[in-house]
Amino acid sequence: MKKDSPEKAVQRQFGHQAARYAVSRPHATGTSLGVMVNWGKPTSADRVLDIATGTGFTAFAFAEAAGEVVATDITTKMLQEARRLAVERQLRNIRFLQVAAEALPFRDQTFDITTCRIAPHHFASVPAFLREIHRILRPTGRFALTDSSSPEEPEPYIWHQEIERLRDPTHVRNYTPSEWRRFVADTGFTLEELTTSHRTELVFSDWVRTSGSPPDVVAELRRRFTEASPAVREAFRIREVGGDFHFSWMLVILLARPA
Repeated sequence: MKKDSPEKAVQRQFGHQAARYAVSRPHATGTSLGVMVNWGKPTSADRVLDIATGTGFTAFAFAEAAGEVVATDITTKMLQEARRLAVERQLRNIRFLQVAAEALPFRDQTFDITTCRIAPHHFASVPAFLREIHRILRPTGRFALTDSSSPEEPEPYIWHQEIERLRDPTHVRNYTPSEWRRFVADTGFTLEELTTSHRTELVFSDWVRTSGSPPDVVAELRRRFTEASPAVREAFRIREVGGDFHFSWMLVILLARPA
């Protein structure tokens, strides 16, 4: 049987789980969203592009202040959920497009702000994605991003990648803070802010439910959490609570401008 392309695999995975992402607390809330809005400073004069919008939560936050928001995603069902939620919130300044992050169908220098939150670890090419961001931003524009990030230390880094790929085979890689700094500089951005002081708080049972992981994968993930080394437990703040695991991923949040 012919193997799906990475793009088709992502569409299938997130199409199946779109309704669960629409009610996912880590995606709907979290301190990173407020940081991105505060750093991006949207105004009624701004045109915003939100890439890999998922079910729309970042687009909604910026739409409250921006003049116009274009929210894109590669997955049809994610966009359907986002449209539904936008109607519920009575947000009329958002339009939705099915678009790949690495190939944006917009003219050069057409947006004041671009955003992307908790998605680049699924992208086939982060450098290609950043080149597109740099191209479509106006010279005075700003780029706000959040993504889950791996520690620089080898043992927790390797554990993190293996866990994420086991849970969701469309996962490509969580990048370290130093990798993000290099990506941004290599693309021609000036990095204005970067913080790793925020985390996404997770509960194991909710985490595997959101991804739709099958029972055998859930069992293997549970075994790996149970047997995690002290270094891994410390890095991801793993603790057992009422028969479940509570843990957290470090986040990279950054603000950059075209150089």
